[in-house]
Amino acid sequence: MRAGQPDLLDRNVNTWPQTEGDRRMIRTLDGQVRAVLSDRYRRRDNFDLAENVLPILQRLEGARFESVELTDTKMYLKVITPRVEFEVAPGDIVQAGIVITNSEVGCGTLSVQPLIYRLVCKNGLIASDHALRKTHVGRSLSSEEESVTVFRDDTLAADDRAFFLKVRDVVEAAVSEATFRQVAMKPQKTRDIRLTGDPVKTVEVLANRYTLNDTERSGVLRHLIIEGDLSGYGLVNAVTHYSQDVEDYDRATEFEALGGKLIELAPTEWAGLAHAA
Repeated sequence: MRAGQPDLLDRNVNTWPQTEGDRRMIRTLDGQVRAVLSDRYRRRDNFDLAENVLPILQRLEGARFESVELTDTKMYLKVITPRVEFEVAPGDIVQAGIVITNSEVGCGTLSVQPLIYRLVCKNGLIASDHALRKTHVGRSLSSEEESVTVFRDDTLAADDRAFFLKVRDVVEAAVSEATFRQVAMKPQKTRDIRLTGDPVKTVEVLANRYTLNDTERSGVLRHLIIEGDLSGYGLVNAVTHYSQDVEDYDRATEFEALGGKLIELAPTEWAGLAHAA
């Protein structure tokens, strides 16, 4: 319609929102519509987030920004501090870090999660434990009176200040010796899980369980074979190492998060992967 019948497209776009009774929030930038959201959507913009969390991150001893990215849907801040380290295996050192993500267009929560950075292959694993998440959903603007009494600027500002205090606490906890050791011991325990089945089948089960396409499945299998570690730890590292091969930043980060999901698997779930045949 855009190419052949632009007038018809205009009519559709202008007609349907008027026939529906629901209210919508339209997020725009430079005159372009970025997202059509619920009227309950709570705005937490990337600029405001960065303004509040960057001073927190810069106070971390020896902190370095390993990766900073702004995609069409999300903002990412990945910070590593070499002050806190853990030896998963002899010569295999991981460092503490933090990853902060936000979406202004309804594609995810504002989250703060621990990051385990492996020095051997310079890839990260995003741990879901000790994470902090804040949804973008609030109360709907159902009436003019409610919008005044519930969503005053000072109330929203106070809510944001309270949240960013929690961000500070989570960041400091994630890079503390005690918390990081607790998180880093989880991938260490996967060293004892032997992949006794067919490695090809193991990766196939992984791909089916977590919806990996054929290219991704082949990439994970390639890293598993090259590294030659047929253990649960080897599979976790194959997944996170493959993230470096993925051009799409959002998808690459999902592979770092998948590594975090794997270290949380129950023994029965690991058995399905380890003994696949």
